[in-house]
Amino acid sequence: MPVLKKQHDPIGKAVNDYFHGIAGDAILVRTDIAEDELLSPSYFFRTFEQMPVQEQEALKRCKGKVLDIGAGAGAHSIWLINNGLEVTSIDVSPLSCETMRQRGLKDVLCADVYTLTGQKFDTILLLMNGAGVAQTLPGLPVLLNHLKNLLNPDGRILADSSDLLYLFTDENGESWIDIASDTYYGEMNYQLSYKEVKGKKFPWLFVDQDTFTAIAEKSGFMVVDKVKGVHFDYLVELAIS
Repeated sequence: MPVLKKQHDPIGKAVNDYFHGIAGDAILVRTDIAEDELLSPSYFFRTFEQMPVQEQEALKRCKGKVLDIGAGAGAHSIWLINNGLEVTSIDVSPLSCETMRQRGLKDVLCADVYTLTGQKFDTILLLMNGAGVAQTLPGLPVLLNHLKNLLNPDGRILADSSDLLYLFTDENGESWIDIASDTYYGEMNYQLSYKEVKGKKFPWLFVDQDTFTAIAEKSGFMVVDKVKGVHFDYLVELAIS
């Protein structure tokens, strides 16, 4: 995903307002699959204790030099730095990056992760359904192969995602996914807005564990561990095989 322009950066505007004590509306989240939702800017400033279990577990497993992809307001990066790790925080939201710097983070990159080359990390973090950076299922091996070039030989990727099958399952446990469709059921289109700032539509990927595992293994990784969340979500830890 290319770097956003400030006039199309609703999350960045929301977190920057929140950081500066400016009261505002929630972020409106619209998708082509589920009903509209409201997301409070405060969520991007949650403490370790407020994070879901898979995020807590991911942070505890980090080591060495860390790349925090989609770092947002820096909640994960700040915790890691406070626990003695070296962190590079990267996001396509310019206002989020400004907020991270204002919160004291030093190594902040406002860039698309696909443009990042020539660096090596011991841990790569993809949290808050971070595997969605791939945008589509065919994009997942592209993402993993790129991240492999950024990973030290004994490094780890820690990524979380969710299985959206529950959205297509009735109360009797029967699903109505079109198996003939060319589109994977976890591919979703988003559009976010906050106050007067309206973002452009963008694709995001939610992938089930078995599919993630199969693609990771074909991309030259082995699954070290999986951690189950509380609502169809999970964390996966990958190492180069």
